[in-house]
Amino acid sequence: MKKIIGFSFLIAMLSMTACQSTTAANLETNSTAELRNTLWKLTTLNGVAIQTKEGKRMASLTLTTEESRARIATACNQGSAGYTVNGNSIKFTPAMSTKMGCEPDAMQQETAFFKAIADTTRFEIKGETLELYNVEGKLLATFHSEYLK
Repeated sequence: MKKIIGFSFLIAMLSMTACQSTTAANLETNSTAELRNTLWKLTTLNGVAIQTKEGKRMASLTLTTEESRARIATACNQGSAGYTVNGNSIKFTPAMSTKMGCEPDAMQQETAFFKAIADTTRFEIKGETLELYNVEGKLLATFHSEYLK
């Protein structure tokens, strides 16, 4: 009987330790979102908060696993680019997009968004936030995650 109680206690302690290790690993990386197959809504661009105007499409980035394509959406146009990932390094191929005209503010934001993607060399995921950085370590853009179903 003492062996059964001792063994049960050991199993219980190991179970709690395993749960704590998993929790500690999640806290260390603060990463709950996946880079790929997540709709990343643009929230800041070059330090400026992004607001989606009513009736307009939100700016976003989605990295698909199929063919390693990045789908890019802005208030005016849609585009795509290839990408490669190695650890936290990311490189995008030159983007292609539709060329519809839009309001000057929306076009400026779109141009800056495509430039930020072109200049990106590194990313970090912190919880539900994706951050894109250039080679100098400057934060270019931040995104908030929405999961694709």
